[in-house]
Amino acid sequence: MPAALTTTPCTLYELEENLEAWAHSIDPAEEPSVRESILEQIGQTLRRAKEKRDAVVAFLRHCESQQKFADAEIDRIEKRKAFIARVQQELESYLIKVVEQYAPRDRRGTQRLEGNFSSLRIQRNPESVLISDLEAVPAAFKQAVITMPAYAWEALLQNLDAEARKLFESLIEKQEWKPDKKAIRMELKRGGEVAGADLKFGDWRLVVT
Repeated sequence: MPAALTTTPCTLYELEENLEAWAHSIDPAEEPSVRESILEQIGQTLRRAKEKRDAVVAFLRHCESQQKFADAEIDRIEKRKAFIARVQQELESYLIKVVEQYAPRDRRGTQRLEGNFSSLRIQRNPESVLISDLEAVPAAFKQAVITMPAYAWEALLQNLDAEARKLFESLIEKQEWKPDKKAIRMELKRGGEVAGADLKFGDWRLVVT
């Protein structure tokens, strides 16, 4: 027979365990007074279990509401961050024009406007690859991005015959062609040509020191 309830706080697990134990102890009890005592303990345990269940549910709902609040805060902060980034970008674009127009070039060709404790100068970003026609880019300059079940990939590594290849190609869930911009950049900088791609020279960016 389980021990009588005390004033010591119990976890929900302990309360549910006690409730089940009291319920199983009714049948073996033959004396009416013992059965009455067990029923009383069951009633007390059930009341406490219900209160504990409500408390647990309330805490879970609190966790859900806090997550929603956190999501709302994340959204607000991300919007705030995006707004600040736009303001900074617009200001930097304006300052680049100012430096280009008014700052004399030094011996290295750098344009800089000096302040008392800081300076504004402009420099070019590295070249970037501009893809105008992905389909026209040769296979040697593209990477295949494929999504498939893990078991299919493992089997594919072990079975590369024509029949297995045809089978696993049918299991591919997603296939995406991605240009290898590093290889394309190297080829273009060497003076070669890559169909569907060109080299874009970097724009000016503002450097604050």
